[in-house]
Amino acid sequence: MEIRPASADDLAPLVAVFGSGRRFFADCLARQGDGGGVLLVAWLDGSPVGDVFLSLGPADEPEVRRHLPGVPILVHLEVLGLLQRRGIGTALVRAAEDVARRLGHDRIALGVGLDNPGARRLYERLGYRDWGHRPVVISWQEHRPGSPPVTVTQSIDMLVKRL
Repeated sequence: MEIRPASADDLAPLVAVFGSGRRFFADCLARQGDGGGVLLVAWLDGSPVGDVFLSLGPADEPEVRRHLPGVPILVHLEVLGLLQRRGIGTALVRAAEDVARRLGHDRIALGVGLDNPGARRLYERLGYRDWGHRPVVISWQEHRPGSPPVTVTQSIDMLVKRL
């Protein structure tokens, strides 16, 4: 398995493998081009099998900006279902931590859904700890072909790790 930053050439394979995320991946690549983050992709036998975005810009949520100013945030960690629990997610998180460390950061954060205790256990095993504040409500637009955009809302806990 190889983990590397994505390029514009990777957009089509990412969308083909992970479904209707063209807008998300295109946005990540644009932000990466502007220095606002790094889209890391895990590749196995020439195909993407997982990804995570290391956001280097200010958080969208005011409470996250207030309590974690300048702290990079891991966003949208995903691994193909058939390949989960094989260390790919852990490798992506560690690769993102390495990038953050090389960029001079001493902490990193991520949000985990209140309804996802399995993911929280993974992050805690990797050294992430609750940030000590209330859960954060996040929202985003999902775009599906042939349908109007849908706003999705989720409550998350923020977890932080010292690098």
